Amino acid sequence: MRNTCSYCLLALCLAGIMGTNGCGYHLAGQGNALPVHLQKIAVPIFKNQTYEYGLENIVSQKVIDAFNRRSGVKVVKDPSEADAVLEGDITDYKYIPTLNSQREVTQYYINITASVRLRDLVKESIYWENKNFIFNEIYQVTEGLSSVDVNRQKAWEDAAEDFAESIANVLFEGF
Repeated sequence: MRNTCSYCLLALCLAGIMGTNGCGYHLAGQGNALPVHLQKIAVPIFKNQTYEYGLENIVSQKVIDAFNRRSGVKVVKDPSEADAVLEGDITDYKYIPTLNSQREVTQYYINITASVRLRDLVKESIYWENKNFIFNEIYQVTEGLSSVDVNRQKAWEDAAEDFAESIANVLFEGF
């Protein structure tokens, strides 16, 4: 009986120690894998090397929104006030409609390719870089929306938002 209680006490102590130290897991969107000194990030408008006019504005705003949803970091407009700057060049954008037998658009295949890097202004170095950051999405056309332009705009915005979340996940969640 005495040994069993000793084991229980030991297990409780270990559980308490592990609980205070943490195990590294956290809810998605709640982590911050960035170094402590990177508290303020500037996100200038991405450069757009594609023929999709305005894509750079949507993608940049979605990245800012994704960063603003994260804790432990503040997005600032002026790079001179920032600890880091996230820079991006959208190098390719593919938007391919899929047609059914009646030649109606049923879905879009979207591919965004960008060169993205986070410059650490405090340490004057590149903290993270991916010269070929690729995001793919298949966007299903919503029933009732017959306009190709409406569907395309929605697909564009949804893809930009998911692309931005992918970048935020890499930087803040470490995956």
